[in-house]
Amino acid sequence: MKRVAFITGASSGIGYALALELAKENYDLALAARRKELLEGLSGKIRQMGGESLILGCDVGNQDEVKQAISKTIRRFGRIDLALLSAGIGGPTSAVKFRAEKVEQLFRTNVLGVVYCLEELLHVMGQEEGGIIAAISSLAGDRGMPGSAGYCATKAALSTLFDGLRAELGQHGLRLVTIEPGYVLTPMTERFGKMPFMISAVEAAQLILRRIERGDRVIRFPLIPSMFMKLMRILPVSLFDIVAMKRRPVRLDSK
Repeated sequence: MKRVAFITGASSGIGYALALELAKENYDLALAARRKELLEGLSGKIRQMGGESLILGCDVGNQDEVKQAISKTIRRFGRIDLALLSAGIGGPTSAVKFRAEKVEQLFRTNVLGVVYCLEELLHVMGQEEGGIIAAISSLAGDRGMPGSAGYCATKAALSTLFDGLRAELGQHGLRLVTIEPGYVLTPMTERFGKMPFMISAVEAAQLILRRIERGDRVIRFPLIPSMFMKLMRILPVSLFDIVAMKRRPVRLDSK
């Protein structure tokens, strides 16, 4: 029986690259994203590779649309073996011109979008021994950085959520995987220009799938940015604030 993967944010970036890599592995694919027209092009590539895919127009910030997308996947393929929750948005957070609406938008997609998927996936995958649910967080979740506080907060929330659920769900045969990349070249990040240790979406997708295959539950990369962010996390507040004040506001949107 062919394995089935459900992917959110499949229209671009890491989600798009993951879909093509899994097509090479002979997965049936359920492709979810807001931009359905971009999924058509991806689906065409998958057909050329001999694969089968289901296109799902879905805003993960809308719980009803998430329910419908996962229900359609089950009706089409009968199961989900691997869920890759890749949908995410970025955006700056100004401390001086702080807007709650801007932060709410980030949380609705980056956190609630995963929460809505989890509720449905745990229901349909709970009976499948060995099922895997992986979500793309970020190294940015290690510490709130000037200029990206809202985005960093969403990724910290996502990583913490998975930390709290992972062991309990593991006892029921489901593996949660937290993916925390650094800079990955995607449509979201290309406008920033060359960033330190940036890798391509294809390289990121290949690394993620290799490490899922070997059984990792937390996937952080690249190594040097991961170590740097761990250091930033343990800096005393007084020292962190000094460092932060000397830095230009940074963007850590990795999706």
